[in-house]
Amino acid sequence: MKKICLVTGSRAEYGIMKPLIQKLSDDTDVTLDIIATAMHLEEKYGNTYRQIEQDGFPIAYKIPLHLIDTQKATISKSMAKLQLALTDIFQEKQYDLVVILGDRYEMLPVVNVALIYNIPVCHLHGGETSLGNFDEYIRHAITKMSHLHLVAAEKFRNRVIQMGEQPQYVINTGSLGVENALSIPSLSKNLLEEQLGIRLEESYLVVLYHPVTFEEGLSIGEQMSLVLDALDRCGKQCIFIGSNSDTGSDEIGKAIEDYLSEHENSHCFASLSTQQYHSLIRHSMGLVGNSSSGLIEVPSLNKATLNIGDRQKGRLSGKSVLNVPVDSDKIYNGIQSLAHQCDFTNPYFQPNASSRAFMAIKDYLAEESSISQAFYDLEEEQAE
Repeated sequence: MKKICLVTGSRAEYGIMKPLIQKLSDDTDVTLDIIATAMHLEEKYGNTYRQIEQDGFPIAYKIPLHLIDTQKATISKSMAKLQLALTDIFQEKQYDLVVILGDRYEMLPVVNVALIYNIPVCHLHGGETSLGNFDEYIRHAITKMSHLHLVAAEKFRNRVIQMGEQPQYVINTGSLGVENALSIPSLSKNLLEEQLGIRLEESYLVVLYHPVTFEEGLSIGEQMSLVLDALDRCGKQCIFIGSNSDTGSDEIGKAIEDYLSEHENSHCFASLSTQQYHSLIRHSMGLVGNSSSGLIEVPSLNKATLNIGDRQKGRLSGKSVLNVPVDSDKIYNGIQSLAHQCDFTNPYFQPNASSRAFMAIKDYLAEESSISQAFYDLEEEQAE
């Protein structure tokens, strides 16, 4: 019996990994422990650990980080708290594999402790770039501390190998989030309105804007002011989704609150289920903001994305993603262009992504591979 630990800290990564979690939970040869932490355990972000439990997955450990604000000191101290808590857990239980996704700051303590306890790490969504945020550095650091890499496109596979990872352990599964977008049934507009408790107008925008910590010359407050000015000029109903817990998200939340006080037809939700989020986009004009979901999942919902600023700079995207700087006029004009996009080819799509990921994990566990792996040199490959 193999013991796997899966750590999740946000609604987004859990929603992406849910089909993989289901397959691991159903496998009689695997014992799966889910650890919920970070935003999952914060009321301001919707206490989304409840969704995990409602989906029928028991949570083995809950590690609250007390994210009372999004100041740098709070985030840095939260990472230390998580590392201490994981040390106690990994001291007690010897796992065969730790599974994590992405580039969030709370995933750094996970790989730190796993390394000390000689536990191999399976990392999803490595090899990508997002030059406007801390995530860029965190993602690549996690790659170098991981052992099995499940990437979302061939370009990312090549990049992870370029970083010295062994090719046989870098698997292009495609994005599990895209599989969700294609397989989860969409709610009707009436049922969605009933669940959300609002009325959706004929043409509305879904808005999801996260802090951009590396946007030169503009504070987070200034960025959001320009975004909201463009939205106000458009005159469309806006359905905002709450930002994540990165530094500065409190400023974004306050700006949205002020906007809603003057726009009664617009609304904000701290968190939505994956089905609700996808359904909300399917019935909308498109997604406005800077979320990675706009590049990865939304094209498969046959809607366009207006990607604002540098948060996702350098990330692979399809033709239905329109990129604009943080400029009110350009954002306004971009919104007018959303309805004219018709090519929704998604570069993140691979069929049966969760099954590919599941089998890659099973094959890796069957090998009982060592966490000690030689650096793979591309010059050696070329010499052959």
